[in-house]
Amino acid sequence: MKYQILSVLILALIFGACGPSKKQYKQYQGINYGQYEQNKTDVVEQANIDVIDIDGNDVIESVGDNYGEAVVVMATKKIHLAADATQKDVLTLQAALDSAYRAAMRQYRPTGFTYSMSPAGAVNPLSVMDVQCILAESGANSRGKETCDLFFREAAEQLTNLKTQD
Repeated sequence: MKYQILSVLILALIFGACGPSKKQYKQYQGINYGQYEQNKTDVVEQANIDVIDIDGNDVIESVGDNYGEAVVVMATKKIHLAADATQKDVLTLQAALDSAYRAAMRQYRPTGFTYSMSPAGAVNPLSVMDVQCILAESGANSRGKETCDLFFREAAEQLTNLKTQD
């Protein structure tokens, strides 16, 4: 009797699992690009921007002549912190990079200049930081190398100064 009930339950499960599903799955169409006009450009009016002097507490973003200009990673450096680096070490590096950013902005005023910082350590992600010097394409052509050289040189100097202060 047990085997008959067990075999009936197993057959019911098999037929129930293999039977037709009444659930309707939604079919995604994708994006219809036909509704967009080809080669349409939006005209964005430029605002009148007052030039202000940079002091130690301000971080100013450069404004280019073109809206949506392409950016270029001009240089990348791996900065090695301690093997047991902590958040405090990363904050020290951030302060050094901010100071180097202001120095490069003061001297060259490059178009679209910024930087990025990301962890790159294998065992401790904070032990090595990958720092990129990024400029707008027009700024990269005119003053890119000089800007990034100054940025990384100042960052190294500021980092050693801040580490000795601690």
